This record gives sequence, C-alpha cells and structure tokens, in this order.
Amino acid sequence: MLNRIVAHEWRVLRADRTLWVVVFAIVALTGYAYRNGAAWEATQRTAIAQALTEDSTRLATLTAQIAEIDAGRVEPPPAFQNPTVAATVGRSMGIRAAVLPPAPLAATAVGQGDLFPSYAVVSTATGDPFFKTPSIENPLHLLAGRFDLGFVVVFLLPLLVLGVGYGMLSQEREDGTLALLLTQPVSAGTLVLGKLVARFVVLVGALAAATVLALLFGGATLGAPGALRDLLLWLGVVSAYAAFWLLVVALVNARGRSSSENAMTLATVWLVLTLLVPAALNVVATLRYPVPSRAEMIGVEREAAEEAQQQGAALLAAFYQDHPELAPATATAGPVNFAAQSWAVQEEVERMVSPVRAEYDAQADKQRALLRRFRFLSPALVAQEALQDVAGTGEVRYRGFRSAVGALRAEFREFIGSRIVRSTPIAASDVALLPSLDASVVREVDATTGARVLVNLLGLLVPTVLVGLLLQRQLPSVRERARG
Repeated sequence: MLNRIVAHEWRVLRADRTLWVVVFAIVALTGYAYRNGAAWEATQRTAIAQALTEDSTRLATLTAQIAEIDAGRVEPPPAFQNPTVAATVGRSMGIRAAVLPPAPLAATAVGQGDLFPSYAVVSTATGDPFFKTPSIENPLHLLAGRFDLGFVVVFLLPLLVLGVGYGMLSQEREDGTLALLLTQPVSAGTLVLGKLVARFVVLVGALAAATVLALLFGGATLGAPGALRDLLLWLGVVSAYAAFWLLVVALVNARGRSSSENAMTLATVWLVLTLLVPAALNVVATLRYPVPSRAEMIGVEREAAEEAQQQGAALLAAFYQDHPELAPATATAGPVNFAAQSWAVQEEVERMVSPVRAEYDAQADKQRALLRRFRFLSPALVAQEALQDVAGTGEVRYRGFRSAVGALRAEFREFIGSRIVRSTPIAASDVALLPSLDASVVREVDATTGARVLVNLLGLLVPTVLVGLLLQRQLPSVRERARG
C-alpha cells in the first residue's frame, strides 16, 4: 500500500508546477553555490602553492648564498643582509611557510575559511603569525559569508521543503480529497508517510544528484583518500536534515489548520531554529565570555616592545645570567651583540604579551565550548558544523592547524635563538635543519572527522525522532479532521 501511495503522490506532485520550480531552484542553486565554493578553493590552492614555491626558493637561495660566502667567492654583505647571521635568517631570509591543504570536499562549504587563513609565515618576529598573514579574502565576503553549498543546505533547503509541503494535508482537506483518500483501506500514518517519502526522494535526490555532478565536473578530487567517506557523510547529514524538516511540515499539517496558517507557522519555526536561536547563543557566549579585542592585543604588544627596548642591555645581561650555557666564549662587538640584545628584547616582549594571548585564547575556547554544548538546540547549527567538518573547513581542523603552527614557531625560535645568543653563524648545512610544519597534527584531526560528524548526525536524528513521535500522536486526529 505504501508503494501505491508514493506512486500516487508522485503523479500529483509531477502535475504541480511548484515541484518543477523547486527542482530547478535546487539544481540552479547547487550549481551556483558549488561554483562559488570551487572558486574560493582555487584561490586557496593558488595562495598555498605560491607560499610553498616561495618557501622552497627562499631556502635554496639561502643555501647558495651561504655556500658562496663560505667558499670565499663573494664578500659577506652587511649583517642585516648576511645569510650567515642567525638574526637575519630568522627575521627574513629563512622564514618558513606553513600551509593547510584543502580537504577533498572543501568546495562544498567555505566555513571558517573566511576567518582563518590557510597559510601562515613563521619567523622570529613577535606576535601571532595568523594576525600578520595578509588576508586573501574580499572584505564583503568576510562580512556576509559566502554563498556555498553549506548555505544552500542549512538555510535554503528547509525553505524549499516548506514550499512543497506546507499544504501537504491541508490543501487536500480544503479541496475535499483527503476524506476521499481516507475512505480507502489505508491508515493516516501510511498516507502521511507516503507523502513524506515522495517529497524526500524528489528533494534530496535532486540535491544529491546535482551535488555529485558538480563534484565530478567541477574538478573535485573524489579519488583522494577519505573523499568517498566524506561524500557519504555529506549525503547522510543532508538526508537527516531534510527528514527533520519534512517531519516538522507533517506535524504542522496534522494540526488541521489552513494552508495559509501552516505557511506562517512553518516560516516562524524556520526563523527561530535557523536564525534566532543561533544568534541568541552567539550573544550569550559573547556576553558570558568576552574576548579581548585584537586591537588591544596589538596595543599591548607595542607597549611591551617599547618598554623592553629601553632595557635592552639589562635584559641581555639578565638573559645570559639565567642561561650561562648560551653565553659566547668571548665578548664580541658590533652586529652580533646588537642581535643578541634584540633577541633578549623579543623574548621579554613574548613574556609580557603571552598573558594577553592566553586570556584571548581561553575566552575564545570558552565561547566555543558553550556554543558546542548548546548547538543541539538548533538543527541548523548541528548541520552547519557537520557540513563544515566534512568539507575540512570546520573550526576543529583550523584549531589543529593553528596548534601545529604554534609548535613550529616555538621550535623555529629556539633553533634561531640559540644561534643568536651563542653568536654562532648559520652554515649551509643548517638550512636543511630549519624546522618545518608537523602535518601529523592535521592528519590526526582529519582522522577523527567521521566520529565528529556521526555525533552531529545523531544530534539531527534525535530531534527528528522526537518530531516523528509527536506526529504519531497527532495522526488519529487527521482522519477525524478530514471527515469534519
């Protein structure tokens, strides 16, 4: 009987122009959204490739210059241009690029990519390298976000579901056909289920087909490790999210109100769950755990630099007193002493600024924890986080990358700093020893993507089941209202 109901509903939907408008909208929106996401991914890949090329060229040039000086074929340039001076290498000539490669489905959701750069330049300079990395994004995109597949699924798919479902039962009751249908040997539950299945297959099928085609013809690397898993997870999240909204539509229809009342009710539910609840949670998190502004952090860093600069000699003496093993065997004059003094100043600035950075990170972590704890109040938030995780543009992946960059920066500063304070020149063989990014941190985060998405998938299925149970309680009244 269910098959017959689904087939009948498909014939009814097929005769309705609204369905074809919705299908066309899904295909068009999916294509346009994927095009935007693919353009963003291409920009990221170009920037990453350029950063890696510059990094490789820089180190090769540094090695060649040091070899020329060591062989006596060229005269050593001034200290601030000398590739054998550790301070110069750490400040400019030997800086390292750390990059975060896009995931296979990166084009499906820009996510945190609008806020966090996909590469950072690591040097001995004070300050967070992420604050100093030039933005490669349009400021308008940063303000409003990008129109990508994640946006289509989270915000527009529910509206399309409402568009083809708000009169699912009410329209037939108003036309007098619902009572006729229920005179047949079919339960109200089977009738509603058939209507839901027909709409689910059309909407989710059109979106899934359009997405797969866009991935295939849009240059996505579906053969990359983990790509098939990510695609299946993406389809699972979209299916669960669409099922939730379809059941909400059925629940509202089962109340026996008019089609216009159903449309208003469903629009209100969409507004609350997709916009108001996330906005309220964000406001609560911001007020509960205010984060120091970046301007304040930069101001503290400048003040610390000025204060430390005035005590340069004293800081250097104190540094050597605390680390006698790093003191040079003989006192030297000129640029090397100046470099050591500058290093001591930088270390003091790092010490003075670190509490502000720690407070910034701690408050931001508390905000994220609060939002993650209460994200299940809004299926839109759950779906958005899951889709961003699948695309590799979620917050967890970027935090893993930032952690890896922080470790690289600490290792790089230790490598260069020990040579500065010892007055040890950089040899050609040292260039190959310059620290590079430990990509295992990001790989470990990627390995847990499936587990994180499954948690969010469960967070979509639980409210879906709850709405289904509420709908089941309303089903007996559907037949009564149809007769009335």
